[in-house]
Amino acid sequence: MIYMDSSNEKIINYVMFGTAVASLWGTISFSSAGDIDRERFMGALEIIFNSPTNFFLIMFGKVVGNTILGTLSMLISIFFVSIAFSIPIIIVDLSKFILVFIIGLSSFIGIAMMLSGLLAVSRSTRIFMNILDYPMMILSGVAFPISLLPSSLIPISYSLAPTHFLLLIRMCISGIDNLHSFYIHLGYLIGLTTIYGILSYFLYKIIDIKAREKATLGVI
Repeated sequence: MIYMDSSNEKIINYVMFGTAVASLWGTISFSSAGDIDRERFMGALEIIFNSPTNFFLIMFGKVVGNTILGTLSMLISIFFVSIAFSIPIIIVDLSKFILVFIIGLSSFIGIAMMLSGLLAVSRSTRIFMNILDYPMMILSGVAFPISLLPSSLIPISYSLAPTHFLLLIRMCISGIDNLHSFYIHLGYLIGLTTIYGILSYFLYKIIDIKAREKATLGVI
């Protein structure tokens, strides 16, 4: 309703894809990270950890499943806004959009794995999930441009993969005028996704060592 007097391009950028990314992020922050808390509460975390399959691979499967569900909710959000407000979905650079979308989903999987690794050793999972929800959406420019944020927060915004994902998505929707800027943000997105993946791997290595030393993984 807020954007009804704006151009279709702005509505697509901030209503359709802003809402869609918020849905995806909500699925990741509350489902993927919450899996650890649910398994611990049900007394199943130690059993999963001690199963023959690597704990990292089990959590990766859960995260991928949650990301698929999040992607479906993302698509539902986009098509609902399109149908409800009679707004056509126009993407100028479709091939680059698909590439960015695939890399962006990989970055969200990396974030989810990193969060689940961090929260596996935490006893305040639900608190952290709520703390992480809105700040991430504000800092990544889901509902409004990050240029409106205080200058001190801009570097933090650029250190988050969803910020570059949204910038690239919006470039693809509007048409890429500056290829140099596009590839810079794409490089940042790929680089951050790689960092998230590496951090996740080492976090799970640390969890494996600590869990075997202290045997407190399932303590609530």
